[in-house]
Amino acid sequence: MPSPCQITSGTTLGCRDNVGSIKNIWILSGSITNIVETSEGLITQITGSAGSQFWKFELFRETSDFNEVATVTPENGVISYETTTNAILFKMNVAQRNLIRLLSGNQNIKIIVETNNVGNTSQFIFVGEANGATLVTSTAGTGTAMSDRNGYALVFTSKEPEPSPFISASNYTQLAARFNTTTIQTGSAFGPA
Repeated sequence: MPSPCQITSGTTLGCRDNVGSIKNIWILSGSITNIVETSEGLITQITGSAGSQFWKFELFRETSDFNEVATVTPENGVISYETTTNAILFKMNVAQRNLIRLLSGNQNIKIIVETNNVGNTSQFIFVGEANGATLVTSTAGTGTAMSDRNGYALVFTSKEPEPSPFISASNYTQLAARFNTTTIQTGSAFGPA
């Protein structure tokens, strides 16, 4: 008797055009009212409450990462997915201190993670779709040597019933076009995107 969970394709090794680490994250201020997602796990439209905005957090190369672990419990017939997003922010200051304080109280954080796989539709990952993410630790430090990092290390986790979906976009213009009633910062504090 065939299982209802049969795969319908395999995967190839592909070209050597894969890149690790993450580039930016965006965190939502507001709420999501509707998400249009294909059966393949690709988001084509996100609608938020009026005035909602995804705020951009720029990350320095090779300092931050995203991970997702599937936990299969055969004896219970359950699969769950836990994500961890590690974000390093430079420079301890009052503004960042207060921002992190607000994030630590939010139990339903929505995050967009931008990977370094520029130009393909697997570049933007939506974290916390069903249950939201939580800021579980924030470590502030000045370092000891003058060349040590002065800043914050943030760890966000989420537990979801499905793997994190991707957003159907391969660049910032396409990403911004996926949102209704919600704006997303796409520029850089250091120049154009």
